[in-house]
Amino acid sequence: MTTSPPKAPDVVIAGGGVIGCATAYFLAAEHGLRVVVIERDGIASGASGGAAGELGAGGRHHFSEAYTRFLMRGIELHRELGPALREESGVDYLLGEIPLLRPAFDEAEADALREQMRWQREIGIEMEWLDAEAVRGLGTWLAPEAVGATATAELQLEAYPFALAVAQAAEHHGVEIRSGEVTGVLRDGDRAVGVRVGGEELAAGAVVIATGPWAVHAGAWMGIEVPVSPLRGQIVHLAPPEGTPMPSYGISHETAYVRPKAGGDLLAGTTQELAGFDRQPTAEAQDGIMEAVVRLAPALIDAPIRDLTACLRPSTPDGLPIIGAVDGWRDLYLSTGHQFKGVTLALVSGRSLAQLMTGETPDVALDDYSLARFAGAA
Repeated sequence: MTTSPPKAPDVVIAGGGVIGCATAYFLAAEHGLRVVVIERDGIASGASGGAAGELGAGGRHHFSEAYTRFLMRGIELHRELGPALREESGVDYLLGEIPLLRPAFDEAEADALREQMRWQREIGIEMEWLDAEAVRGLGTWLAPEAVGATATAELQLEAYPFALAVAQAAEHHGVEIRSGEVTGVLRDGDRAVGVRVGGEELAAGAVVIATGPWAVHAGAWMGIEVPVSPLRGQIVHLAPPEGTPMPSYGISHETAYVRPKAGGDLLAGTTQELAGFDRQPTAEAQDGIMEAVVRLAPALIDAPIRDLTACLRPSTPDGLPIIGAVDGWRDLYLSTGHQFKGVTLALVSGRSLAQLMTGETPDVALDDYSLARFAGAA
């Protein structure tokens, strides 16, 4: 009896982080496509698994209104799809709300926070201003020098379990996840028709590159420049000081934060380092993080350190992701450059790209995130 060769997948995705797996999930679950994900090291072995797991649209980063709304839609999808992802995967990634304070330590900071709060409330982010007395009345660990703070509730989750949940939910819908390293894109005229995995070729109807900062190397396969680079971020994992219960509030100020996690860790971070593809954590970063967070929360000076981790975030020159079709090609797509917000944007980014690829109108317009915006840049 003659056995027919296996049919080529509709889509092959390079990269098994949350962006690649979420894109695969929506292509399969909502569009019925056959999808193969190729991952070199392991699911969520990069920034996806090492993230703090905060899902915020406001805060210490100052975003445009359009990007803030993109983030808000991402958070909304986490709320909407969380139950289904947990059921389909069997993984509880501890999605839940946490009260969060963003303090000001002088009047200039207070004025800036109040102005930011004003326009964020106008677009639907619930937030209030607390004066110094009100902040102290909360009984948080925040340093008494704070002259006030914005207070809000944010979602958070455990990043690595979330990535596993997305991957396993995708498999539930027929996605195949394979181990291997994509080393090239196969081309037929102006069409992407598959990828090279090691020394073998895998045909596919369309190709998505979702390899985080390593997408910079894919530029050589496509004959273009992909302006993404690794930005190392380090996190200190703490236990509460002996005899002290876990705090009920998170605190965030500029690049420093303290985050109690439902899984039991107390996270302190973070750094923004141009260190190439070096993923090793450093003692210098640990010292710098602890110095910054102790200024925010003096009680942490005696907190035992459980671990120090580092990951490489994919960063672009303008801080926005690259999501969409690659000019000059048919059936070739990029999704990278989500920087600090890969977990927040995973679901909305994956769904919107899947809709674009299948001819539907995306949940969120992706024009602002096209690779073409960098054309002609020096």
